[in-house]
Amino acid sequence: MAKVNLMTQAEYARHRKCSRVAVGKAVKAGRISLVNELIDPVVADLQWAANSRARVSAAAEPAQESLLSTRLNNAPPEPAPLDGYTASRNRREAADAELAELRLAEEKGDLIRIDAVKGALGVLFASTRDALLQIPARMAPLLAAELVPAAVQSLLHAEIHQALQQLATATERIGQTEAVPE
Repeated sequence: MAKVNLMTQAEYARHRKCSRVAVGKAVKAGRISLVNELIDPVVADLQWAANSRARVSAAAEPAQESLLSTRLNNAPPEPAPLDGYTASRNRREAADAELAELRLAEEKGDLIRIDAVKGALGVLFASTRDALLQIPARMAPLLAAELVPAAVQSLLHAEIHQALQQLATATERIGQTEAVPE
């Protein structure tokens, strides 16, 4: 069995050419394991590589695991938080990419915000409702003078059609900066 060369955290920091604080943070976060408050540099180097932000290629992982396994008396590698970190990072990167795609689609005008649509539709529906409710007051004097039912129907039809035309052209106005109907 090979002799294990253990180091203090300061020695390991010099070995890695990094700060003592970085090594301390890695130990505290569980990214590097200790043996009797000392660090095995071979195992720690493997753990550091696997847990750092630098990506480990899929081909290198089995070799690292087998070396670690041999180093620890052929003990099977335990499921370390390596997968958790990598999976978490992959999820974060996928979410960032999706957000970037959504922002781009919004800037291109292919995507609009739900609250903007709700606001525009609210204004549109309110103005259509008001236009329909004003028909009786506006048309009463004209309709009272008409004696022919066909003429009354024609006048009512024209007014209702004009009020509902706002709804028919709503899709052209949704997404514009000003959603107030003409």
